[in-house]
Amino acid sequence: MEKKWWHKTVGYQIYPKSFQDTNGDGIGDLKGVIRHLDKIEKLGANVIWLCPVFASPMVDNGYDISDYMDIDPSFGTMEDMKELIAEAKKRGIRILMDLVVNHSSDRHAWFQAALKDPFGKYGKYYVFREGKDGKEPNNWRSIFGGSAWEKVPGYDKLYYLHIFTKEQPDLNWENPKLREEIYEMILKWMDLGLGGFRLDAISHLKKNYQYTNLPPDGPDEYNMAFEYFNNVDGLADILCEMKERTFAPTDALTIGEYDHMGPEDVEDVIGENGSFSSVFDFCHTLDNVRNPKWGNTVALFDDYRDQLFAAQKIVDGRGMLCNFLENHDKPRSIDRFLMPEDQNLYSEKMLPVTNFFLPGIVFLYQGQEIGMRDDPKQSIQGFVDKPTFAIYDRLIAEGKTDAEALEQINCESREHSRTPMQWDASAEAGFTTGTPWFPVNKNYTELNYEAEEKDPDSLLWFYRKMVAVRRREDLEETFLYGTLIPEYETVSGVLAYRRKDEKNNVLILTTSLADGITLPFTDTIEEVLLNNYDTCEAGEETIRLQPYQCLVLKVKE
Repeated sequence: MEKKWWHKTVGYQIYPKSFQDTNGDGIGDLKGVIRHLDKIEKLGANVIWLCPVFASPMVDNGYDISDYMDIDPSFGTMEDMKELIAEAKKRGIRILMDLVVNHSSDRHAWFQAALKDPFGKYGKYYVFREGKDGKEPNNWRSIFGGSAWEKVPGYDKLYYLHIFTKEQPDLNWENPKLREEIYEMILKWMDLGLGGFRLDAISHLKKNYQYTNLPPDGPDEYNMAFEYFNNVDGLADILCEMKERTFAPTDALTIGEYDHMGPEDVEDVIGENGSFSSVFDFCHTLDNVRNPKWGNTVALFDDYRDQLFAAQKIVDGRGMLCNFLENHDKPRSIDRFLMPEDQNLYSEKMLPVTNFFLPGIVFLYQGQEIGMRDDPKQSIQGFVDKPTFAIYDRLIAEGKTDAEALEQINCESREHSRTPMQWDASAEAGFTTGTPWFPVNKNYTELNYEAEEKDPDSLLWFYRKMVAVRRREDLEETFLYGTLIPEYETVSGVLAYRRKDEKNNVLILTTSLADGITLPFTDTIEEVLLNNYDTCEAGEETIRLQPYQCLVLKVKE
């Protein structure tokens, strides 16, 4: 594998709206990100992924872009963005922006022109089709619920496609003129000093436009039709062209949101000549210990372990996955992976070690480093996300009671990860001097950055140690390019693996068992690199793992 600068990525994802408000309007902004760059540097991160800050009506929290070359006023100005890029660079940190090009906002100038003339130049930038028998062109369901087609105002039979909300019309990637516009925009941003992009919903660019109805898969008479707009044949050609025109010449780090990558896709997607630098590994993102499928921490961890190793086996050294536990679309990891009776400082420190030293690059999400938690609501009105309400309505339509639907939303909602960052114990957790756009979790008086900064035994300090181990000069190459060897794969409650090359042999041991476990052990320990306990009980033939213990051990060859 040819070595690249981005192989050493320890990323930190920021959801700007909830990170830090500096002007009292209750919405986080770019100046707020700049304010905390020193903290991110101290954590050890060298890349920041910034969720969308482009101009947007904010129907989908910025994932509906109305101008790709402007910053939304709620976040600041283009000058603020340039300052952020420059200040981050001074600290050895590169900025990734969130590129959303499967669709635009319906307020984008292109779409407004398309509505005036659906058959003209800009009409060809989108997907317009005539309906059938007084209905939509077909019965595809939007990912957020309801039809994937919306009638065009002023036309009796004409519809446009939107696989997300109706305010997010899909762009027509079959049109070379549209592609040229996108490529020009990407290159302009790279000229401003970006490190690259995270590419949202990128596996949906290519569609299979078959306009026959599919068998309904729900009471709404629609069909999810995922295979018709995800990883469709011909997608690789589009992505290859995008890379050759934009990312390759600028040496950009690109991370795709790419679902269901199979062994046959690896070379095209993240191989030596693949379309992206990396993709987020979503293998574990459906896991939730509160789901009856698991019901306890150990059962979930065993499944999680198997999924992690299966994903690595698919890649098989041909590229680099992006390993993560949290992002802006999932509940907080502590509540997702650990039953309440298993939640303590030991298990909270153990959890990130499970995948942090696997092959690939790694990303943390704001607040993960201090152990921020879910914030369940007492009624559906406590949420603000439009897709949350769509999911709630679907659950009710499927026959669930209000209480049952709310329970599922509280378990699965992405809004848990979007509560404001908890900086200190002052009003509104130090996030804003005004009224926050979304309520701060009430636990902020005890759980906040300032309190953990003062406590060397805190989760925050442990994360710093963990990052420091991964980036240690004499070990970094082993973690980047060393062989992965799963260990104790059949032992329930144990997730363990070895990273090995000609220089180092590093053993990573974690357990989700409340009583701990004794394992056979014949290695000779040279150095305890990371430990969430004060002791390491290793003998000549066994090693004792304490409840929820994690160990990273440098052992003799």
